Amino acid sequence: MTITRTLAILAAVSALTACQDAGERSVSMLRPGSSFTVARIDGAPAPAGVTFDVGEGSRVTGRAPCNRYSGQLTQRNGAMTVSGTVMTRMACAEADRNLAEMRFGNALGSITAARRLGDGIALIDPEGRERIGLVPADGS
Repeated sequence: MTITRTLAILAAVSALTACQDAGERSVSMLRPGSSFTVARIDGAPAPAGVTFDVGEGSRVTGRAPCNRYSGQLTQRNGAMTVSGTVMTRMACAEADRNLAEMRFGNALGSITAARRLGDGIALIDPEGRERIGLVPADGS
């Protein structure tokens, strides 16, 4: 096999791998009608009741540790974001939920990709760190 042919094969394999990676990192994993429980925020267990639901038009809604939120899930130039996020402003009665609320809001704003992780999905930042871990909600 010549060096030219070997390089051509390596280039083709690399291109296929890039396409597969782009698919794994895409918004398509988060289909409208999908409902998730947030299992982890920045590697720590999420408080009970935190959710992430994807609606029509890739509108994201759910319950944060203390408040309700919504935003728009988009993909542009290979990066996924949750933008235009709004949250209700109820006070958190418990200090640990208040801290989780701040971490969750920061994590939502830093997401640039999604990756399958077992039965769930990891929402990751530009450095490849899982910021939010999702597991399918019962019945979805």
